[in-house]
Amino acid sequence: MVDQSDALLLAACNCIGQAAYDNQAVAAYLCEWLKAIHIMGKERLTAPEWRKKCKERYGFDPMEKVEIPSNDIEADPVYDYLTGEDMLFKVADNTCRGDPEDASRKILQDFRTGRMGPVSLQLAPETEEDGGQLSVPVGDSTILGKQSSGRNDPEWERQVQQERAKIALETAKERGLELPPIVEDPEGAQDASADVGKGMFDGW
Repeated sequence: MVDQSDALLLAACNCIGQAAYDNQAVAAYLCEWLKAIHIMGKERLTAPEWRKKCKERYGFDPMEKVEIPSNDIEADPVYDYLTGEDMLFKVADNTCRGDPEDASRKILQDFRTGRMGPVSLQLAPETEEDGGQLSVPVGDSTILGKQSSGRNDPEWERQVQQERAKIALETAKERGLELPPIVEDPEGAQDASADVGKGMFDGW
C-alpha cells in the first residue's frame, strides 16, 4: 500500500497524472504540511517565504490563530491554527469568488511555479536521535479524508510506484549501481505483495 502522505506530496509536485487525484484534497494537504513545518520552527530552512506570500497573494496569514466557533455561549473563546482545508476555502473566498476547485488549482500552480518562494517538503534528520519530518495526519471527515478513503485506486498506486521506481533507478545509476531485473510471475498467481523487493535471487 502506498503511503498516503507520500502520494499526496507527489501529487502536489505534479509527479502524478492529474486524473489520479483530487485537486482540493492535495492543495489542502499541502497547506497542512507547510503549516506543520512552521509549527516545527523549520520554516527558515524549508519554506522561508510561504507565510509572506500567502499574505500578499491570498490576503490572510496562514499562521495566525483564529477563534474556533462554539455552541457554548458562556465558554471562553478557543483559538487555533487554520486547517489546510480552512486555508483552501479562505483562498477561494478571497481570490476565487468562493470556488474551492479554482482555489486548489491556484494554490498548486503557485507552489509548482515557485510563486510561494523556495519550498522543501522534506526535512532530513540532523542527528541520529532526530525524528526528522513531522507526520501530518490526513483527516477522516474532511475532503482530505475522502481523498484518503478513495485511494485504493490501483491506477493511483501504480503511478506512485512508477515514480518511486524511476527515482530509485536514477539514484542507483548516479551511484554506479546495477540493479537486477524484477522477476515477474507469468501466471500472475502470486500475491503482488510477495514480489516486493524481489529480484533475480529470492530474498534479494
